Parts: sequence; structure tokens; C-alpha cells
Amino acid sequence: MAGEGGLTAEGEAILGAVRFPRAPLLVALGGGADSAVCAWAAVQSGCRVRAATVNHGLPASPALIAASRAVAAHLGIPHRLLAPTAGGTSEAALRASRYTALEAEGDAAEVIVTGHTQDDQAETVLGNLLRGAGAGGLAGIPERRGRWCRPLLALSREQVREAADALGLPYVDDPGNEDLGKRRNVLRHAVLPWLEERFGPGVRPALARAAALLGADDAELERRAGAVPVRPHAGVVRLPAAALTTLPPAVAGRVVRRALRLLLDPYPGHGADVAAVLVAAAGGPGAARPLEGGHRARREGPWVVLGAAADASLPTPVALPVPGEVDFGPWRLEAGRPGPLPAPLPVGRRWGLLDPAAAEPGLVVRAALSGDRVGMGAGHKPVAEALREAGVAAAERRGWPVVASGGTIAWVPGARVAAWAAPRGPAAVCLKLREAG
Repeated sequence: MAGEGGLTAEGEAILGAVRFPRAPLLVALGGGADSAVCAWAAVQSGCRVRAATVNHGLPASPALIAASRAVAAHLGIPHRLLAPTAGGTSEAALRASRYTALEAEGDAAEVIVTGHTQDDQAETVLGNLLRGAGAGGLAGIPERRGRWCRPLLALSREQVREAADALGLPYVDDPGNEDLGKRRNVLRHAVLPWLEERFGPGVRPALARAAALLGADDAELERRAGAVPVRPHAGVVRLPAAALTTLPPAVAGRVVRRALRLLLDPYPGHGADVAAVLVAAAGGPGAARPLEGGHRARREGPWVVLGAAADASLPTPVALPVPGEVDFGPWRLEAGRPGPLPAPLPVGRRWGLLDPAAAEPGLVVRAALSGDRVGMGAGHKPVAEALREAGVAAAERRGWPVVASGGTIAWVPGARVAAWAAPRGPAAVCLKLREAG
């Protein structure tokens, strides 16, 4: 029965339970009751609202698209049909494609709104528990994260469906939700009903409460992990090794997950990848471990660097004796015996002077890699940029030799000596680069 203002009791219950951000809203319409009610409530909020539907090209898609258009017309809001951004018909592939398409459609000011309910939350938490997720997975679906908002999470699917019927919204049921070949549908139609039969009707709300509690813990751990710098550059990601080896494992693991998401976008890697990065951090300079997708984690001085495995076409790193000389590809590098600073100082960028203490751990010549940086005192500069500024042609920069000490770049021949390795007294090791042969 309609109450004051023409609202049904079910509609009033919905409006009493939902909150929308004060921003333009893009509602993800899927054709079902949940997203239809979400769109209706969004319109009632007084915000500017439009809707979009992703056409996955599945057998049920035409009916779901027609229902989405009917809901948008019923509510008087603009509606857009979007193409998926990737193939695949698994639950994960469809979800990722849908989210990517919606993010690409929305402008920066819009909040993207979905109709997830408390039942969706319970299914997500239970599914994540069965796959052995940590606090992040068991926190389930966040009500708000970035541009995404899910205002119906406090309401059951039954409440939302009753409201859709009472409001006369033209939704349809997705037959894909009955397919027991899908993991989520097994949880929805078999596992959760069995749990409620054995333990009472409070199972779904209890799982949602657990998600909220774990979400608060997860947010605090994420806050601590977010304070650790993770630096992506030119295809690699750098993390401070000291932080990874001294922080509690629960925090260090999250730092690594952040780095892996940047490297493997959008995936956070597997547990074995996280463990490999932490082992590389504790192993000291030169320690390296394989990661998913042909990448490696390697320790370079104070950093753990995540990136592509070394290119087999590049020369193998070689030790540079002091004094002595080595050939490296088309180049020959020489190191003089520690002695007084030469007077006058060598002229030309292919000379370098190192503090003897900086050379004591042993010098190694290796190829410059994507993402390498050289210390500049108060900061660091990408090696590629230093070479560009020094006039080294782009075609020569790949595989250009650098001299490392203790895993950290000490000299970029033709460009600069790292600030930490420069002479601090009257003695120096003199380095020289010239063509071999």
C-alpha cells in the first residue's frame, strides 16, 4: 500500500536504508531486480543519474538489455549500452570486463553505483573463505571504494525484490543465476540454504557482520601498508627492502600485493609470489626469485625490484677487479688501483672516480635495466634519463654498461657517478670506459 507521497512501504524501507554520495551517479543496470531498485533509489536521492549496461553477448543478454532499457525509460534516465572490454565467459572474466567498461564510460566526477545486496555479500565472503582468503577477501564487497558505491549492501535480496515488485519496475530474472555449473550459484542455491536449515536464518546477516568487522581490520592494515613507498617506473616496481624485512608479515605482505598489482595489473599475484618477494628482500644484493608471468624479484642495494626476467640477449654480468679490466659486450671497462685523486682530474664523461670504500664490496659490470636509477644525493634519477641527458643515443641505452657495488649502481659510464659513491677524501678508484678491441 502506498504511504505519504505515493511511496509503498517497501519503497520507504529502501530509502530509509540507503545512502548515496552527493555526486553524479552512473548506475550499472543489469536487467534484474537489484539494479532496478538501485536505479530507482538513485533517482529518489535527487542526484543526476544515468545508467549503462554491458552487453556480454550471452544467450540471456537480449532480454536483460531490453529490461535495462525498460527500467531506464520507466525512471526517465539516460541509458547507454556498452561493449565488453575483453573476452571470456567465466564469472571472473565477465566481472572484470564489466567493471572496466563501466569505468571507461563514467567521467571523473561520476560515482559508479551497483545493486549488490546483503546476499551477494554473504556469497562473496563464504566463497572467499573456501578459497583460503585473508582479511581482505573475507571483508567481502566494500560499500565504497574509489569511484564505486554499493548502497544496498544492508538489504536482503528478498527485500529488494519485494520493493521492485511493489514499485512496478520492469525487471527480468537472469537464467544464468540458476546455472549450478557456476561456483556462486552453488553457494546461493545449495550451500547457504543448507546452512540456514541447520543453523537458522541468521547465516547471511552473520556473514555480512563478519565482513564488516574484518573490513575495519583490513582498512587499518592497508593504512599501514599504504605508508610504504612503492615506486613504479618504466615497467618495473621498486620496494624498500628494509620495510619488507622489518614490518609485521601481515603488513609487509600487503605492500608486496600493492606492488604486484602494479606489475601484473590488475592481479595481486599468488601467495607464492608474495613469499618470493619477501625472500628476495631478505636475501641481500643479488638475491632473485621467479614470479608469475615471467617476472622476477631481485634485490638491488636497498631495493627489491620487480620486473621482467633478465634479457638473455644482454651480456652476462661480470666482476670488475680493482685494479683490472673486463670486456662487456662492445665495451672495455678499466679500474685503477686506489690512489691519490689525479691532478688534473680526467676530462670527459667516460671517466669516473669512486671512493675506495664504495668499491670495497666488489664491483660488478652489468647491463642497464628498465627502471634502474642512480643516486643523486637527495634523490634518484632514472639511468635512462641520465644517459639521455649525457647525449647517449636511444639505440645504445638498452644494454649500456653500469658499474654496481654491493648491488647498487655506483657509476653510469658516460653520465654520472652516484652521489653515495663519489670520493670523500684525497683518494679514489679511477674508472674508464672505452671501446673493446
